[in-house]
Amino acid sequence: MDNLQPGQMLGPYRIISQVGKGGMATVYKAYQASVDRYVAVKVLPSQLAESKEFAARFQQEARIIANLEHPHILPIFDYGESDGVAYFVMRYLDAGTLKERMVAGRPLPLNEIDRIFTQLTEALGYAHGHGIVHRDLKPSNALIDSQGNIFLTDFGIAKLLESASPRLTQTDAILGTPAYISPEQAQSKSVDQRSDIYSLGIILYEMATGSVPFTADTPLAVLFKHITDPLPLPSSLKPDLHPAIEKVILKALAKDPQDRFATAAEFLAAWKRALEEMETVRVAPEMKATPAPYAIPSAQIQPKPAPVTRAVSKPGSQTGWIVGCLTGACFLFSVMGIAFLALNWQNLPLLNPPSETPIPTQTASPIPSTDTPPPTTQVTYTGKVLLEDDFSVNKDAWGTLTDSKSSVEYKGEALQMLVSQKNYVVWTTPNDEDYQNVHMEVTAFNTKNDPTTAFGFICAQQSEDWSFYYFAITPAGQYAIIRATTGESDVFLTKTGKWESSDLIKHKASSYRIGADCGNGKLTLYVDGHKIVSVSDKTYTKGRVGLFVWSGEEASSANIRFDDFLLASLK
Repeated sequence: MDNLQPGQMLGPYRIISQVGKGGMATVYKAYQASVDRYVAVKVLPSQLAESKEFAARFQQEARIIANLEHPHILPIFDYGESDGVAYFVMRYLDAGTLKERMVAGRPLPLNEIDRIFTQLTEALGYAHGHGIVHRDLKPSNALIDSQGNIFLTDFGIAKLLESASPRLTQTDAILGTPAYISPEQAQSKSVDQRSDIYSLGIILYEMATGSVPFTADTPLAVLFKHITDPLPLPSSLKPDLHPAIEKVILKALAKDPQDRFATAAEFLAAWKRALEEMETVRVAPEMKATPAPYAIPSAQIQPKPAPVTRAVSKPGSQTGWIVGCLTGACFLFSVMGIAFLALNWQNLPLLNPPSETPIPTQTASPIPSTDTPPPTTQVTYTGKVLLEDDFSVNKDAWGTLTDSKSSVEYKGEALQMLVSQKNYVVWTTPNDEDYQNVHMEVTAFNTKNDPTTAFGFICAQQSEDWSFYYFAITPAGQYAIIRATTGESDVFLTKTGKWESSDLIKHKASSYRIGADCGNGKLTLYVDGHKIVSVSDKTYTKGRVGLFVWSGEEASSANIRFDDFLLASLK
């Protein structure tokens, strides 16, 4: 009886017309004569009448859902059963859904995204606070009124149907919508509010780029992509998307629920901070009370010409090459930034690829076994910012590189380094200065997510004798601080003399905020606000600083995008 006809009565409601039909319910416009109003009646599948347990479950769940009173949750006026048909009665809205508002391939304006996302997130957070997980969050479940306000609907219905009857589950196959489903839900694992966070992240991705991240010919193929495929970067679809916005989306869409925002409120707060970062007025560093990790003063960095090459000379080496070769490694220079490609450093410890299996070593303070995040280490510096760059201004400042083995280029308001198999790229800051006692920070987006990739900082680079310190991490949760000497030997400065592992470095995360202190005789590595390791070494006291990427023997290539670079004096 879930296929109702105009004029037919369902309890006290007279059916006017069918307005929508999906896998879990059919929606009708109906008239309620007792109060002279039109309502929306959502009729659940008729198979439910065959379940003796459903009646009690329906009454319980419907009562909980009906008690959700929030300005952006579609109110439920009534619920009941009639002639074996279970139904909900809701406010009738005729302005359509968010799905109808979005046009494929067309991102929404940022101000509209902010309004919609804020309303959705506040409604979701309210429901989560009452112990209700939506389980089927998608644009078609977000209705719009005539003033453009958003109303979430269908809270708890997926859970109700999921537990209604084995037969229903078998016939409908997928409870949830493949394009918006979380990886854990796609695997029929237990879900909590973080599953809704993922689905809301998909909606935000779609509003920002005009497309959902995963599509395929079949629903099953889409499910597998949510589980296994790397997330296509939003900036690959919308190159002008601000990196701060992209960071928020990437965190919401982490494969592992533990890597996502824990609550809707946390998600919304991160979104608002990203908007504030976009609107921050860029001023000279000395005028800032608190340094911000953005904006590069135009007076501080001068545009540099396209990279040129020069030969290097060293006793016993061949000279005069456009790319000079030194100890089996070839080096390529630019005028104000240097890049070098290590082609055959088989004998150096750094080129022994760190395995994906964590190395059993003494780690930094372990993450507690509870859901409480581990304490962070406050990263401090004096407030004198020496250099900062979000790579959105002066896009020729750092220079670029393209050859058969690697490339460095500006892409999506970030500095992207592509490195082919078993190669390095080291790229120093554009001002070509020697720094002493500095703090560095950068966000690294790990596009390929290969555990044999290493990336991070160098500091105290000694002119042309190829001596400096590495601060390196891998997506396998490993780290190292290494002293390189004249391009001929590397010495691990950590206790074990090799790669070590830490639970504080998230495994295969989509991005990392890396920090390093270099000076005062100490070298300290931070990841995502956590102090990972600190070692003492006074071999080099000052020099140039920069970024590096390495692609290991087992990796097809490395693709790291750096953003929000900060260089400041140490506290």
